[in-house]
Amino acid sequence: MLDSLIEFLNANPDFLLISVFMVALCESLAVIGLIVPGVGLITAISILAGNTATPVLLLLSSAMLGAFIGDLLSFILGRYCQPHLTNIWPFTRHPNWISDGESFFKHHGGKSIFIGRFIGPIRPFIPMVAGMMKMNFHHFLILNGLSAVAWGVVYLLPGYYLGESLNLDWLFSWQGILILVIASLIAFAITLNIKKSTARKKTNNDL
Repeated sequence: MLDSLIEFLNANPDFLLISVFMVALCESLAVIGLIVPGVGLITAISILAGNTATPVLLLLSSAMLGAFIGDLLSFILGRYCQPHLTNIWPFTRHPNWISDGESFFKHHGGKSIFIGRFIGPIRPFIPMVAGMMKMNFHHFLILNGLSAVAWGVVYLLPGYYLGESLNLDWLFSWQGILILVIASLIAFAITLNIKKSTARKKTNNDL
């Protein structure tokens, strides 16, 4: 089955490019980004791309473009729907999604567009909040573009070059799967710790 997948991807490299574009786009969208396992999917796609010799520049360009458009759509949502967002689901159920984003944006200013790209719990909401708080559009575009480029390099290149030298049969063995599970748990623990730290800082600031 694995050999068939690799053969299919070698014959259809556009499939990986479209996939990485869609994952990067969805991961950057407000709310949707919370339910998309972006890091895991991006890593898997980049490993497969490296193993199938998909051109790295095309892979990076597709991912960066998806990330850029996702944040741009979230920014537009915040800019033009700002009066109504706090009164609709799911924000009525989770008002902290917006309040945490606002606290982060107020603390870091425009830099939050760049910094927030790498912080899982608040990432999908920072561009939306920036739009809600009337951030300068051209300033947003510049920071959005720079953060998309940095994100693509940091998140895709390690997996891509790992895929170039990796035996996928080993990766899908019990040893490989165990290592991936452990790595995922570590990433989850780090993300959870960042979320708790952000919540503590917000509580201290409120006091």
